[in-house]
Amino acid sequence: MAIIDNHKSVKIDKSFEDKHPEMFKFFNDRNIDVVVSDNFVDFEKFLTGLSKKEYPYNYDEFFNETMVYDGDDFALYLKKDNEIIATYAAKVLSFGQFNEDFENYFYQESGSNPDMNIDELANLVMYNPGRHMYSSCQWVSTSHRGKGMGMMLDHLKKNICFDIFNADSNYAIHKEAFTEYHTKGLHYDDSIWMATVPQGNVGGAGEEKDKVYNVTWVTKENWANKLNDVRKLYNR
Repeated sequence: MAIIDNHKSVKIDKSFEDKHPEMFKFFNDRNIDVVVSDNFVDFEKFLTGLSKKEYPYNYDEFFNETMVYDGDDFALYLKKDNEIIATYAAKVLSFGQFNEDFENYFYQESGSNPDMNIDELANLVMYNPGRHMYSSCQWVSTSHRGKGMGMMLDHLKKNICFDIFNADSNYAIHKEAFTEYHTKGLHYDDSIWMATVPQGNVGGAGEEKDKVYNVTWVTKENWANKLNDVRKLYNR
């Protein structure tokens, strides 16, 4: 296993590795390289170059090269035998701004606003002051699914958000069918209905057939409290 750090401000150093030995053992035992990058031109080009069978979603425009800046973002790859087998990305983004951009995007696309859970969303922890990081673009190649890669990559992403970027929370959106996967598999704190989008096709989260989307999140404190239980998963 190698750690390939191609990010100007993220440094996966020995202290980070030592804090998460079980996670890195998982990658090392499978001879998987971890790549951290701030090049979103190549990241977008890779995902949009995949077949619809491999990646059935539209690219998440929040990770377009014009939407990432100042090093407050990162792209992740897992590579095996020099082949990319999984991806993820995260960026600092206030939840209020995310909601506003989300609604405006679909209004511009269809001329109608998505039905959004405004009252409940406004009470979420991500509206508090601080650093809140949005993540998306999770993908695992079809030949490596069912092997824990998605879970491990998600945990790596959360650890980078909290340990290196000092984020107060990490949040994501997903189609309704993936609620249990996010709360029980990926160990987010909760998942609630965020919006119903008549045309579906929410970038990085759903296809045209997927109309109902949730937001899921975990706080830095709660993730730290879960780490002992999470580490047990790696040795199964």
